[in-house]
Amino acid sequence: MGMLEELLRGFTKNKSEPLDESLMEKQGRLSRSLIHATLAHRHLAERQFFVQQVAYWITIFGLLVAEASAPILDSASMWTWLTVSVVTWLIRVALFWPLTQLPPAVVKKSLGLKLIPIVIIVIACFYWIWTIHLFVGPVLTVRVLIMCIGLLSISVSMTGMWPVTPIAVVLYNVLLWGAFSANLYSNGVASLSVIVALDMGVLAVLWLNIFIAVRQLNDLLARTHEASQLVNQLEIANDKLERLKDTAYKTLDTRSEFFAGASHDFQQRLHAAKLWVLSAMAATKTHQSAESTLDRLGQEIDALQIYINNILEFARIEALDAGVKIRATEIQSLFQKLDLHFEKIAERDGVQLRFRIARITVGTDASMLLRMLENLVSNALKYTKNGVLVCARRTSRGASIEIWDQGPGIKLEARQRIFDAFHQEEVDDQGRSKGVGLGLAIVKRFATRLNYRIDVKSVMGQGTLFRILIPREFVIGPGTIENSR
Repeated sequence: MGMLEELLRGFTKNKSEPLDESLMEKQGRLSRSLIHATLAHRHLAERQFFVQQVAYWITIFGLLVAEASAPILDSASMWTWLTVSVVTWLIRVALFWPLTQLPPAVVKKSLGLKLIPIVIIVIACFYWIWTIHLFVGPVLTVRVLIMCIGLLSISVSMTGMWPVTPIAVVLYNVLLWGAFSANLYSNGVASLSVIVALDMGVLAVLWLNIFIAVRQLNDLLARTHEASQLVNQLEIANDKLERLKDTAYKTLDTRSEFFAGASHDFQQRLHAAKLWVLSAMAATKTHQSAESTLDRLGQEIDALQIYINNILEFARIEALDAGVKIRATEIQSLFQKLDLHFEKIAERDGVQLRFRIARITVGTDASMLLRMLENLVSNALKYTKNGVLVCARRTSRGASIEIWDQGPGIKLEARQRIFDAFHQEEVDDQGRSKGVGLGLAIVKRFATRLNYRIDVKSVMGQGTLFRILIPREFVIGPGTIENSR
């Protein structure tokens, strides 16, 4: 149970590392044979690698003690062997280090990283084959027994790597014990039958370690990997939830500001209507004519009705219940509808409203784009002195629908504020009817929905240009126009 607890602690330790969705991808059988890359398998490999190094240095120390008590190597050979022992150990540790630091998803995708265990095994096997050649002689000595015990302990710790890199485990044990057995036989230390018996005993020990101790870890490793997948999914879901929460807070703040502004504006308009009612009542009590007062009261009530309709529509837009339906739409058809809608209003106000013919077809929500143009044209007619021009043209980036007026202009610092709900710039003309302050806010919301951009250019005292910039991907070519009719 101690190993199981260590693995669980290892998993929670690595939990702070960023989990990648590629953790949920399945490795192929060959790839898993080279190295099984998950957080749980990596922690198991780290533990087993540490155990191997402990067994390695215990064996080295045992050989040093045996050599000191009964030397068979000269001083130069001894120091050479010890130097190679340290250097090869440092190389193997340096090669193993990246596997403990890189995310499992990176290891899965790199053949070079997956071959690192094989390289480590090859270096270790060459080292041990050379060491066996140095220390195993024709006589069975304590030195040979120490090496046998040391190699067995290293092999047992190596088999703990079976769930991580089975190919490396098989390669290591075959080369190591094959070289040791061949050296024993060639030096006449033991007969062939004894060597076979020794190898069978080693195989039995390794088999018991793999299929009894190590195999018990497979279920835990599988469950730990499933847990990592669930944690990964949970983190993704939490990120989405955080984004939704932020969106909800922003929406709540927007709604709060919206209804606060609407409530204040509504009370002002209702108070104005109430004053006109009181004025009419006072006129009737003094037997004066209340016709003009009642007429002004009717205008206030009409304005209040328009205001309520705009409030309801803007609230519907903010509630995101206005779906976008993209259809091929000729801009000229929208201009014709605008001309019919504003013709009487322009005549009444003595303003010249002109439309240039536009032979452009775009993919858009016709009702949304029409409402945007209605608000912009209505705004232009309200503030212009002489006339309003509406036109459309192709640009290098798509298409541009333009509304020109000859109004007082908009200050530079106010060109972003005008799109806020209930915002109205102060004007010098006191006779101009006060608007709701939602027209341009609706234009901005619809432009965002359609992925359009609104551009404002203005010169104080001369006029303002509003442009609806439609991206190139929404502009339909001439060949498509005929097919879409």
